This record gives sequence, C-alpha cells and structure tokens, in this order.
Amino acid sequence: MKRTLLTIVLALMGISQLHAQDCANLFFSEYVEGSNNNKALAIYNPTNQAIDLSTYKIIRWSNGNATYDPAYSVTLSGTIAPKDEFVVVLDKQDCSLTGQDTCVFQALRDKADAFVSPNYTTNPCLYHNGDDALSLNRTDAANGGAGTFVDIFGFIGEDPGTSWTDVFPYTTSAGGAYWTIDQTCIRKPSIKQGRTAQTGSPLTGAWNPTAEWDTLPRNTFDHLGYHVCDCGSTGINQASVKQQSVSVFPNPAAANGKTFVFASSTIQTVEIYSISGQLVQTIAGDGYTQITIDLNNIPRGTYMVQTNLSNGEATLPNKLVIK
Repeated sequence: MKRTLLTIVLALMGISQLHAQDCANLFFSEYVEGSNNNKALAIYNPTNQAIDLSTYKIIRWSNGNATYDPAYSVTLSGTIAPKDEFVVVLDKQDCSLTGQDTCVFQALRDKADAFVSPNYTTNPCLYHNGDDALSLNRTDAANGGAGTFVDIFGFIGEDPGTSWTDVFPYTTSAGGAYWTIDQTCIRKPSIKQGRTAQTGSPLTGAWNPTAEWDTLPRNTFDHLGYHVCDCGSTGINQASVKQQSVSVFPNPAAANGKTFVFASSTIQTVEIYSISGQLVQTIAGDGYTQITIDLNNIPRGTYMVQTNLSNGEATLPNKLVIK
C-alpha cells in the first residue's frame, strides 16, 4: 500500500490553524484504553449545529510513527447533534471468541454509537495502546492525504515508551504516573477546541497530557455519552455550571444507580444533605475534577449536594432528585 510521509515539520507547520475559534469544531472528549479489546474514543460537538461525520476520520499513529497509512484510519458515518458526544468503540462484539478476539465488555458496548475496526489485519485503527497518538481529521487531501487536522491526542512522531506520564518530558523514562495506558482520559471542561498543531522539536515533543486531560482508572466507562464543557454540556444547564463551577448529572437520577459531580477545580469532598439539613453521606475526592456517587444506599427523595473544592473556592449547593 502506498504511504505518504507526514513529517514532523508538516505537523508543526502545515497543520497549524492560527485563528482557530473556540467551540467551532469537533474534538476528542474521551479516550478509553481499557483491558484487552476495551478501546473507545468519544467525539464532542461544541457547536450549535448538527455535524455530518462522514467528512471526518480517525487516524492512529502507532508507536511513534509519523507516516500516514490509510489502513490505520477509519472514516466515520452518521450525524452528531449539537452539544452531544459520539462514542466510537472497537468492533469486538462476539463473546464466543477468545484470545486476541476477546469481546468488549457489555458496559462499553452499551455506550457505543458506532463500532469500527473489527479486524486488526485489515484495519488496526482503534487498537491503540498507551504509546499511540491519535488524531481527528477531515477527509480532504491536506497533509499528504491525512487530511486537515481537527484534534490530536498524544504527540505524532514520538514513542513515549509504555505511556505518556505526568512528569516532564512526560514519557515513561521520565517516571511519574501513567496517563495513557490502562486509563480512561476525559477532556477538561475548560477545553473548547482541539489541538491542531504540535509544539516542540521532533521526537522531543514534551506533550503534557495533564494540561487538557483528567485520567480515571482502567475500564471506567460511566462518563461516555455526555461531556461537560464550557461550550455547553449535554443534558446540563450550562448557566448553572458557570455560576456555581459545579454540575450534577444525571439529575434526576435513578435510585440504585449513579450520578456524577463535575467541577472546574479539583474536588476535595462532596457532601449530601437531606432537605432537613441532615448529613447523609460524604464522598472524598481522589485528585480529580469529577466524582462518581453511588446511590445504592440513598433512599428516593430530594437532596442538596455541597461540593468543596481543593482550592477553597465557595460553591452553591446543587439540588439532586433521586427517583
């Protein structure tokens, strides 16, 4: 198959968009690198218009490769609604198979809007591991056929080792916590556009994953299907988010289910109070800007959720209805 070299010079110069506008184009909102074949990507539409996905494709840049290979790309299909998230999952749905064909967990399959790359030999696009860069591109002839870059996860042309980490220069050799292998990464609410240009020198990109992404443990799928963003969030009153710096979703929530608290800063604790003011439950933060609340032990009713941020910022309580 003919390949077109996409050099890092092109990555640094040819794909830059000096006047990119906030909330004007699609971008990656979630990255799932789970066990076995539990792989997924989520794309968020920050605009006020539905977008035809047939003019976009995902490309995997495997193990530091900077050469565009069409076999490592997949063209999308369907439509993504305004302020909505589109979930793309590896197409391993047959649970009768074993070995390399281990099926995707049902919890992840249930989140899918599209399944892609069923066969590694013919299309290895969504078989990413912690050392693979990924990009979202338009399906045009720019950049040697790769297309116009809309967003980039990782650093194209750099092999970080096992994973990108949270210690400069953010590769495995630098030490630190793994950020892109065996992890679920969620785009921070403050991010309003994709990365269309890379910074740094070839093979020393110093891509800091913590600047735009929060990370959660392996096989965390609860957040797929919606995204909290300063451009506007699916299913959430964005005016309330900006005013309070905190949102609770879904709300109302189902009894014996889960709901999530999202904040603009790291959460120290979340306290749940009854309407009469009695403290029902306290959940400690774990260094992230979101917390999952398990509702199994909380009776149906109306509650107030007080979120305490690590930076000491005061927040107004949120009302939570459990049905």
